Amino acid sequence: MENTFTAKQIAAAVGVNDRTIRTRANKDNWASVLKPGRGGQIPHYVFASLPSDIREALRNMESESGATVKGASAGRFVTNTQAIDREVALKTKQESLAEFAGINGKQRDRALAKFSIINGAKNYQRNTSTTKIIAFTQFCDLYNKQDPDVAQYQSEFNRTISLASLIRWEKALNKNGITALAGNYGKTKGNGIIDSTPELKEYCIALIHEYPHIKGERLADMLEAEFSEKYTIPAPSTCRAWLSSWKEQNQALYMSMFDPSAWQNKRMVAFGNMSIDVTRINQLWEFDSTPADVMLKDGRYSIVGVIDVFTRRVKLVLKPTSNAEGIALLIRHAILDWGLPEVARTDNGSDYLSHHISTVWNSLDIHNDITNPYSGWEKPFIERFFRTFSHGIAELIQGYIGHNVVDRERISSRLTFAEKLVERKEKGAERVGIDVSLTAEEFEAKMNQWVDGHYHNCTHSGIKCTPFEQYTRHKQSIRRVSSERVLDVLLSPVPGNGFRTVTKSNGISIEGGSYIHAELGAYIGDRVFCRWNPQDVGKIFVFHALHGHFICEAVNPEIAGQDITMAHAMEAKKIQRAQLTEQRRHFKSLAKKHDVSDAAQTYLDYRTNQNSALEAFPKASTTVETSATKGAESAIDNQVESGYSQERLSEFEQRRKQLQAIHDLENSSSEPVFNNDHHKARYLTERQLQAPLSVNEAAWLTQYRREHTAAARLLDQLIKPAAQTK
Repeated sequence: MENTFTAKQIAAAVGVNDRTIRTRANKDNWASVLKPGRGGQIPHYVFASLPSDIREALRNMESESGATVKGASAGRFVTNTQAIDREVALKTKQESLAEFAGINGKQRDRALAKFSIINGAKNYQRNTSTTKIIAFTQFCDLYNKQDPDVAQYQSEFNRTISLASLIRWEKALNKNGITALAGNYGKTKGNGIIDSTPELKEYCIALIHEYPHIKGERLADMLEAEFSEKYTIPAPSTCRAWLSSWKEQNQALYMSMFDPSAWQNKRMVAFGNMSIDVTRINQLWEFDSTPADVMLKDGRYSIVGVIDVFTRRVKLVLKPTSNAEGIALLIRHAILDWGLPEVARTDNGSDYLSHHISTVWNSLDIHNDITNPYSGWEKPFIERFFRTFSHGIAELIQGYIGHNVVDRERISSRLTFAEKLVERKEKGAERVGIDVSLTAEEFEAKMNQWVDGHYHNCTHSGIKCTPFEQYTRHKQSIRRVSSERVLDVLLSPVPGNGFRTVTKSNGISIEGGSYIHAELGAYIGDRVFCRWNPQDVGKIFVFHALHGHFICEAVNPEIAGQDITMAHAMEAKKIQRAQLTEQRRHFKSLAKKHDVSDAAQTYLDYRTNQNSALEAFPKASTTVETSATKGAESAIDNQVESGYSQERLSEFEQRRKQLQAIHDLENSSSEPVFNNDHHKARYLTERQLQAPLSVNEAAWLTQYRREHTAAARLLDQLIKPAAQTK
């Protein structure tokens, strides 16, 4: 008889399940013979009629299992059926064990409970030395009675067991491995109305994307409105179950849409050490700003901070808002204390990208590394410090308002109902149960005291020592600026873009206050540029507006509690006179060196010589004759023809002079000489009472009265009595 193989043996050789083999055999009509076996007649497929790939797989399996070929006929051999069965069982159990590693939850617990019961029954059989059926029957009775001898095998998943169940479990374990004991729970997942209808599923996912808070009832309503005429719409309870299942299976995706911050904190990959390449002091500084979790008397302030990544040293300033002036002040403090950094890492906020801060980086040759938008993980060290601060000392300070809305509501709940009613009557009153008693200066002092006294002396998990130890034990040359004046570019300018004009009486005026210094005496009338002294509002740093050099540190005497004495004024005058004297001496030396006494004639001679060679070409011309020109020519001709003698002409000239003298005498004015315009106005006012004035005189008097209304009224009062008398 020809060699034959069962579907199970072929499946083990090919690496698929026996059902796949049977399906293929029926489809391709493999030749087979029926042989008795467990469960009745079992098809055995003839080796010679099998496809080439199946025959090759069986040959390979035979060679691996050590089975021998019987008979001398080519292509015919006898297989060791028991070896193949063992190979199949072993391979199935190995696959089952690998699959079991991925099972969790109740399925895993259920499989382990059944496995424990089977082992307990086998142990009982060995101990009693009875047949399997008798031993398993007695074990089931003891188990169901909760006998202490089998108490260790008791399970919440199997309160009672039967002999049939125990035998079935053992058979499944031997045939398909431990995974078969987990049962078929959850096998129908993904076969519901929504999952089995791609269009419904895609629509539901689109709704979740746009509305992460959507509930099962609304989901059912939207499905009904969109697909009621096309598909069977699931009930609201089904939508709720599907929604819960989808969120469970897509936790990371749902959290990234619903709460991106929580996703970054809990699920975003954070492998490795971002400071692994930072090996030097001041190699990398990270800057950031955060609202303080403390309410102060004048409102809620923002904390602007910087951290040196290598040493983990921190420096903070407190400002009403995070702006360029506050950041520049922090940079100034940090550079004076720590030295110059190589790289400053900031976010892309408008305060950090302002022209003021950009000028600072460029002026001090510091590379500004700007992180991507909404990427706080790119500067993790300053972010982590702010969390340490807010969850540390901030929670113990008066005015603490919580880290989030939930904390704030819990703090607010401390108030009684009566207290809340009273506070609501006060417009703008704080409605949480907090003690707002600290000023900004007091909170900033506590903040810096905590950093210097506590944080810098606590062991940091990242560097395995304190920031102070990390700084002191590292031997490195620190880059520093040559003078504090170099950092004046970081100070905040005074209001009005910082420019002022120095006046002789008030010096520099800022917001109603006067700032003076003796050195300003040399700059009266000049434009200067002023910056605040961050440590003392009563002082300003003054720079030349054009040349940019430092002039002085002017003081407001009222704020500083000083008086302007004559000594200050005399010193300013002395400096002013000394500067003017020096400037005049320089001017005189230049005047002696260059003779400019006749500059106008020098320039005219220069222009004459420059243009002397220029001459225009002659133009064509015509003679114009009119009656007037002809009469003039005739008179000239007659004069020439008359031929008066020189004596006669002398008589004519003498007579002409006499007539001119008579004319001048007749036209000479008898108007008196006036001391001033008022004297003349009074004279003309009195004269017009006797005779009319000339046109010029009347016009002058009218203009005078219009421009001097008070004087006109006085003239009217003086002249009026005289006019009435006449």
